Amino acid sequence: MRVFLYNQFYISMIELVYYSISNNEINTNVINNILNTSRNYNKKNNITGCLLYHDKIFLQILEGEKDEVLKLYEKIKKDTRHQNVTLVIKENIVERLYSDWNMAYQELNDSHLKVKQFIKNIRFFSDNNEKQSEAIDIFWRMAKLIAVK
Repeated sequence: MRVFLYNQFYISMIELVYYSISNNEINTNVINNILNTSRNYNKKNNITGCLLYHDKIFLQILEGEKDEVLKLYEKIKKDTRHQNVTLVIKENIVERLYSDWNMAYQELNDSHLKVKQFIKNIRFFSDNNEKQSEAIDIFWRMAKLIAVK
């Protein structure tokens, strides 16, 4: 349920961006397990977002009702598959950007050409998005940095 009043905002939705470092090499089976679990949980709890993984770094943006996103973030911090979970930004929002994404995913361990195309897509997406927020801007800037690392 979104709660907001004209001129005086009481917003109950947030966007949250964090990154972490994997404890082990992450393979396709581990990623698929993370995605299946995330997508089911997120669908049940009306959470949307995007997960990126490259060179042992996870980067994720989550959107949804504040209490649900914060509850999920607490679970994520306890996951033993990664460490150094670092909150980058948490901000109130009125509208979701990723309303159809229970958990979008992009692995950046592909060929150089695919990574280059991904960076090009990031630039286009972040430059042409009407719903831009500080969290989304930071997420895509960090994604670009991770991809070219």
